[in-house]
Amino acid sequence: MTPAPERADGAGPTPKPAPVPRRIWLLGPPGAGKTTLGRQLAERLGRPHHELDAFFWHRGWTRADGDRFCAAVAEMAAGEAWIADGQYHEAHSVLASRADAVVWLDVPLRVALTRVARRTLRRLVTRTGLWNGNRETPGSAWSLLVWTVRSHRDVAAVNRPLLARLAAQGVHTVRTGSAEVALAQLLGAPPATPAPVGTAEAAPAAPCSDPSAPDGARPLAHERMP
Repeated sequence: MTPAPERADGAGPTPKPAPVPRRIWLLGPPGAGKTTLGRQLAERLGRPHHELDAFFWHRGWTRADGDRFCAAVAEMAAGEAWIADGQYHEAHSVLASRADAVVWLDVPLRVALTRVARRTLRRLVTRTGLWNGNRETPGSAWSLLVWTVRSHRDVAAVNRPLLARLAAQGVHTVRTGSAEVALAQLLGAPPATPAPVGTAEAAPAAPCSDPSAPDGARPLAHERMP
């Protein structure tokens, strides 16, 4: 049997790197950098990246029916490997039952709001095509800015207990305001605790639910005005 390689400092065998998580869920408020990080991970790992916005927002900024949205998320989550980004509370039970890594990009409100304002202005000027043929309008842009302010505290109130619960179940959890730190944690660092046998690794997706959220957190997304 080939012995484990010795560390250069002579402190014993070099520990093997932890396997990269196969199903990664990215959380955070608008402007946190979820989609940017998701694209970076998809490029590095060669895995599909899914924006939950694409499942939720239909043409003309029409919100998806709750059952239809849940079915789409559950179908995606049933895959063997994926990267999903989105804070939609109604999808939490589905994604929490399947993800083996969860990242909360926890950025201050001033950072999130500045990013959202810059991104939305750019989309307005360039008429960038978004999900299902939607484009930003002055109305949708304004409603997004308002939602960014209103929902920021709610996101934190929901994510703190969510990450604590998942970490206790052996899921690799990361809370950071830096995409670079998140990348390093996901691609190189081991989880805080080993995943116990019989966790969400092979479990089917849980049914959708609309969990009660503390501090008046809204279960789904804001209204986007066409």
